[in-house]
Amino acid sequence: MTILGIDTSGKTASCAVYRDGIILGQTTVYTKLTHSQVILPFIEKLLSDTELTVADMDLIAVSNGPGSYTGLRIGVALVKGLCATGGKCVGISTLEALAANSEAAKATIFSLLKARPEVVYFGAYASDGEKLTMVQSDEVTGYEAVKALADKTPGDIILTGDCAEDVKEKIFAGDERIRLAPVQNRLQQATGVISAALGHLEEAGSAEDLRVRYLQITKAEKDLKER
Repeated sequence: MTILGIDTSGKTASCAVYRDGIILGQTTVYTKLTHSQVILPFIEKLLSDTELTVADMDLIAVSNGPGSYTGLRIGVALVKGLCATGGKCVGISTLEALAANSEAAKATIFSLLKARPEVVYFGAYASDGEKLTMVQSDEVTGYEAVKALADKTPGDIILTGDCAEDVKEKIFAGDERIRLAPVQNRLQQATGVISAALGHLEEAGSAEDLRVRYLQITKAEKDLKER
């Protein structure tokens, strides 16, 4: 199986190619540029380097939320375009993909992305060292809910995501049971999207089926409600 993974849900723009158990290549850049400016050139270069084309892909997997509203729309729209002629695609939770970066650890992985001050996009996944099992479905919540789940979760806990360090410092300082993921695994990357996608192959569908999962309403929706 050959899979193209794409993540534009945060500050990183990332793409990767997987074939039959091997990551053939990955490009991940922490960028201040709009993802629409960089992600397609990254994909074209990666496919050229791996001597593959979009037509060679059995599946294209993309992080479809939560995350940056603009970034998510760019990634999902790109995949819809790439699969417009009949290719298969699947949307993957950004939080599950983040957890997949650390799935080799036998621990419960808390994925934490900043939504608002001391409010996070939060999902929790238990790993046996090889695969993930959802413990807490994706939600928008405050730090106190993260602390409450940690208090009743046995064993080691790994914090990952762009809010992980802040959560560690503010509510888990000094707790050696709860540690940060390595810095190289703490932000979104396409290899995590691919790893998570391997557990969701049965959900693959057409471009028409692909949707963004914001978890929060957008600013435009808020403005409409306030009128």
